[in-house]
This record gives sequence, C-alpha cells and structure tokens, in this order.
Amino acid sequence: MSRSTQFVGLFATIASLLLLSARPLTAQQQTQQPGSAVRIASEEVMLDIIARDKRGRPVNDLKAGELEVYEDGVKQQIGSFRLIGPQSADSPSSGADVAGRPPAPVDPLRQINLVTMIFERLNNEARLLARDAAMEFLKNELHQNVRVSIFVLDQRMRVLQQFTNERERLRQAIDRATGGASSQFADQSEAIRRELEKMVNAQAAITSASADAQSTGGAGIGQAAVEAKLAEITANTLRMADDSQREQQGASSIYSLLSLVSEQRRLAGRKTVLYFSEGLQLTPSLTEVFRTMIGIANRSNVSFYSIDARGLQTSRQTGAARESLDAAAQASQQQLRSRGGQAVTREQAMVFDNAESSILKNTQGNLADLAESTGGFLVANTNDIRTPMKRVATELASYYEVSYIPTIRAYDGKFRQIKVVTSRPDIILQTRSGYFALPPNDAGAPQVIGFELPLLAALSSAKLPRDFEYRATTMHFESKVEGTHHSLLMEVPLANLTINADKENKIYRTHFALMALIKNAAGRVVQKFSQDYPLEGPVDKLEALKRGNVVFIRNFWLPPGRYTLETVAHDREIDKLSARRSILMVPTIKEGVRMSSLAVIKRIDPVDPNVKDPDNPMRFPEGKIIPNLDDEILPNQTAQLSFYFIVYPASGVTERPTLALEFLLDGEVIARATPDLSQPDAQGWIPYIASVPMNQFKTGRYELRAVVQQGQLAVEEHAFFTIGGAEGK
Repeated sequence: MSRSTQFVGLFATIASLLLLSARPLTAQQQTQQPGSAVRIASEEVMLDIIARDKRGRPVNDLKAGELEVYEDGVKQQIGSFRLIGPQSADSPSSGADVAGRPPAPVDPLRQINLVTMIFERLNNEARLLARDAAMEFLKNELHQNVRVSIFVLDQRMRVLQQFTNERERLRQAIDRATGGASSQFADQSEAIRRELEKMVNAQAAITSASADAQSTGGAGIGQAAVEAKLAEITANTLRMADDSQREQQGASSIYSLLSLVSEQRRLAGRKTVLYFSEGLQLTPSLTEVFRTMIGIANRSNVSFYSIDARGLQTSRQTGAARESLDAAAQASQQQLRSRGGQAVTREQAMVFDNAESSILKNTQGNLADLAESTGGFLVANTNDIRTPMKRVATELASYYEVSYIPTIRAYDGKFRQIKVVTSRPDIILQTRSGYFALPPNDAGAPQVIGFELPLLAALSSAKLPRDFEYRATTMHFESKVEGTHHSLLMEVPLANLTINADKENKIYRTHFALMALIKNAAGRVVQKFSQDYPLEGPVDKLEALKRGNVVFIRNFWLPPGRYTLETVAHDREIDKLSARRSILMVPTIKEGVRMSSLAVIKRIDPVDPNVKDPDNPMRFPEGKIIPNLDDEILPNQTAQLSFYFIVYPASGVTERPTLALEFLLDGEVIARATPDLSQPDAQGWIPYIASVPMNQFKTGRYELRAVVQQGQLAVEEHAFFTIGGAEGK
C-alpha cells in the first residue's frame, strides 16, 4: 500500500518583508520623531535637479523664481530651493528658502550624500569593466559628507562594506565584489551584519546623549549619531532583503532594490545608487512592483545610475526580444494543456505573458528606464567609462535641491507625474519622473505596492467581501525553539475570475491579485505575502484555462502564539474581491517525536533540477508536491490517491518511530494499516508518501488519520478529502 521517498528540502519562495502599522505623519509632525535624531518628511517631496546648458556644462546660477514644478499638471508651491555644491556642507550660507528667511544652521544629517554601489550577477568580463568604473569613480573627490557602501546582489543582497568615506576600504571591497562569485560573500556579509546590529543596539544611548549635547554643540556625539543611523539603515536593508521574494532573477533584483530605497527614505539628503548589472530582468507580473519601486525611490530621494557592465553591445538586445516573442505562443500552449482540475502555478502563469513579456526582454532598456525615471542616466554600449563616471561624480557634487508639499495628499496608489520647467532658455533639466501616492510607513517597514491598496482596504472593511470562491490554508512542518516552519497555500479556480476574450486578436486577458496577512495577538502584521497576476494567452486555449486554477504558495516561520490569517483575492478586470479570516495557533515546542501536517496530494509538478529551492518542504529531486485544498476528487479506476507528511524523530530516543493509518468514512473506520517508516535522511527527517488505488473508494467524505509513536510519546494529524462523481462506487 505504501512507499516512502527521501526528500530534499529545497524551494524557491518569495519570503515576505515585515509589515508594520503605517501611521502617516502630517505636515505639522514632520520635524522629529520621538526618540530619533533624524527628521523625516513624510509628506514633503524632495527633488534633486541637475541643470546643464546646450553643451552639457553644469549651470550653477539658477534662481528659485526661474523654476516651476508641476505635479499631474498642477503647479506646486516650492517650499525650499538651494544649490548644493562642494561648499554646501561647510558653509551655512549656501542657500535660503524661497520666502527669504535666513538659512537654518547646517544639518549634517540632512546634507548627507549617500552612494550605494551594487554589483549584480556579473560574468568575468563584466566584473573587470565594473571594477574599472567603480575605481574611476573613487578617483574623484569624496567630500566629507559623502559616504559610500558596497553591496553584491545575487539571490539576495549582501553587504561588503558599510557606508564609509575611507577610500582604501572601499577599494578593497570593490576588489572583493568584482573578484569572485557572490557565494563567497556570505560569511563576510554576516560578520558585517553582526557588527551593524551592535551599533543599532547602542543607538538609543547615542541618541539620548546627542539630545543632551545639542545645547552645548556636541559635534562628536552628533557624528556618532550619524554613524549609528547609517548602520541602522544598512542593517535594516539587509534584513528586509533577506526576507524579500527569492524566486527568479528579476524578482530578487526588484525586491532587493525595493528594500534598499524604502530604507533609505528614513534619512534626508542626496542618495545615489551606482547599479552595475548585465541587464534588469522584468516580467509582466513584476512591472507594477518595478514602477512602485521607482516611485518609492523618488519619494526617498534616491537616484539610480545604471551601468551596463557588458560594455559595447550589438543588436543582440532586440534580438533577444524577438526570440522571446516568437517563443511566447509555443510556451503558452505547452503550459495551457489542461485536463479538468489541473492547477496553474505561479511559475506556469508567468509564461502566459506574451507580447508584453517580449518587450520587457530588453534588459538594457529596463536599466535605462530605472535610471532616467529616478533622475540619473544609463551608462551603456561603451568600454570607455572614464567620461560617464566623471559626469556621475559631478552630478553628485553639485545639484539643486527643491522641495514642495503636494496639493493632493490622497493615498490612492496612482502615479503622480512630476515636471520641472525653467524660464531660462537653452537649459536642460534632469530630475525625477514622479512617484506613486502610497501611504508612508513606519521606519524599517516595507512600502505598500500599488496593487495591494484595494486588497488591504478589503481586509480592513467591517464586513469581508465574498464576491467569488477560493480556498486557503496553512500547513506546518519543522519546529525549532524559535518557531515552526509553515506553508501558506491559496488556490483560486480560474473559472471564478473574469477572463476577457479578444477574438479579433485571438488572445484572452485576465488580471487578478492575491494577498495574505498574518497578524499576531496584538493585531500587528508579522508576515505579508502578495502577488499580481496579469495573464494573457491564445484564445483557443481559453476553455482549458478555465478548468484550471492558480496555486499561490509561500513559506515562513512563526514563533509560538495565537495568530490571525487573513487572505484576499482581487479580480482586477471587474474590481471584485473576496476575503477570508481564520485563526492560526502555533503551539509551544515540546520534546519528543513530531510530524508535519498531513496533505492529500493533488499532483506532483516537475521541477528544474538546476534550480535549488532550499525553503520548500514539499520539494524533492523529481518533483514538487501540490496539495489538494479540499477540492472534490473525481474517481478514476486506474489512478491512485496519494498523501504526504514528514516525521521528525525525537533525538536521544533509541526506539524507532512507528506509523498507524486509518481511513474513516462518515466517522466510521473502514481501513487500517501499519506500514514501516524508512530510516531518517541526512537532516534526521522521515519524509513519507503513500498511495492507495482509487478504486478502493466510493463517493463520500473521508478522513485520513495518521498516528506516529516513538517511545512513550505519540503525535497525530488529520486530513479530509471528498470523492465524488458518477464513477464512484
């Protein structure tokens, strides 16, 4: 009746950023948060503007009256205007506000100039060019207020050098970043993280001392506060990046950059990212996150300068897009082959992206979009990087800082387009394109992504909407002292969503989004997962698609306690929503044998053996288990009903675990078995799959009960399933 299989716990998951309660500051509250020495302008929009003449030379004599700022076509009242240059950090007379009031004392925290170098997945040739470009940048003068940090980005963000002004330390970090594979940086990054955490823990005392010293001009204490705040920013960036979505290259890039720009919003001043990459991968499902990231970068005063480290390029950029377009229909058709009830995973859903995906295949164009939308520029198609890097250094050293309070403050998630014009002829202005009107959040919390706003609103409503049906549950797995590993599963039948058919162009389109929040007993969100799904494909496969469903799976850890699971699905085609709320209990870990949740298997999906998925307890070398979320099972005389769980034997107990299985129909035991368990695997676990011929079951509601005993202790799990249809006995 049974068979056991050794599993490897591997899974590519989009882990969540920790979401804290968002409490927007009003304009009157924009001075200083309690217990913080750093001013945060939650409502204020800050612009860095580069002005050049027709020959590309910097223009440093513009007046406030010569500039006008428009947001969505509406002229804004400029609140402050000043030229920031090499002398600005040292001279309090570098500028006054537009009302003519005398300049405030120099604020080193406000005038900080942060430069973040990110080296992302570079081959040997690209590393050499990136190294030359970074070293060329360091040849320029680094003023006292300029601090540079070094990161590498592969499947996660790692720091090689915290913000510093010391050139030699930066040179050494650049050498390490461009001298080997990203996997070599894990230990070093973790060591830096521990040092940063020590600085963060000491910040409260530093801040208190700084407040006491302000009246006496304690410059040394103020500098210590700056260092502690920079350490906190970097530590939080790493923490958020580690929890970000780690599925494919594009997702790891976008979510890591999102964590960085979100965290840097906490500090006023000029922030710049030198982004060394071989191209930015995007898919339609990531475009909204990408635009949101750009909007948050603009609100955080972060400018990107993208450096395509491949150097001189040819037409292969557009060639890759054409190849993708040609292959899109074939890939969609292959993935859309469906029999009744076949699920559509997120990985499968991504290949439905057709023409739009091929456009996004221009990875250099995506780098250009990122840079130009945030006030920077793209360095590409050249092996001579001296001139562009000198221009980057010039723009960091001298620029205009303009701020205003938006006349429209509704957090509706819409994009606010910014346009700056000057009355002086023959002047070219370079600044940000705009931002998304998203609510500000607490320090260290991730920003809300645009598509999440209606989902959050639905979960906050007095009565949860229920416009269509979907299923959601959690499963528990490994337990440690600090908590238990869980899997969240959401399943949405595509037949319950709106799918529009364009018969003229022979394609269908649908667009929906999913979200899950896990709140602790105090009502605070401790885990947030979300995904936007814009799908399209050949219209002749529409009926097959409707028989499928989308499966949304995320993995996470929770410490013992009582939690609330809130899930919501949004049909964006017709703006319909459905939401659910349930209780999730995580018990205190006890000594003895343990076992995971018991899952009836819907199917096993093939996996790419070259893709390592370390967080998925339902992944093994030959496939990935997709559980049945109480979907009715149609009888099949030749098929088998399979189920799965993991046994975690107790350490230090000599007896082997034993297993007892029972099948119940309408509460009555109809079958029992005591199959043997295999030996524990390398992790000390016993993964177990068992299969029963489907012809053993007749129509009805069943319960499967599994009891594992080791020594004097036993654990028990249950699963329910329904056999239906005319073929059942």
